[in-house]
Amino acid sequence: MKWLATVMCLLAFQVAAQELPNMPQVEEPETKIIPLPFMLQCTPVAADEMLEKLYGELGFLEGDGNVFKPDMTIATGKMRMFIDPEKPRSWTIMIEFGPELHCMMMSGEDIGPMVDGDPI
Repeated sequence: MKWLATVMCLLAFQVAAQELPNMPQVEEPETKIIPLPFMLQCTPVAADEMLEKLYGELGFLEGDGNVFKPDMTIATGKMRMFIDPEKPRSWTIMIEFGPELHCMMMSGEDIGPMVDGDPI
């Protein structure tokens, strides 16, 4: 919800991303994929300065990312994760589909390492 409070106007853009083939179907009957049609909130403004100024979130990770569209094709962009290293440890994951289309995929608080067994 923090994104809604900081962006005055969300604009609808058609994603100009590279189209990849449809997602392959799973052949194992015990594995079931359930597509959920979520929406991304997008803006022509890069989020870097806004996330740092308003939430103390700094760039942490980036890489090539994919988003499945409702027709099960894939849109490819640059995934960027921002984290506030101090309390409340808020975080945001963005995907950029070019220089003027920056979309928030998800955000939250209390991020930390996922540990299995003995802590590192």
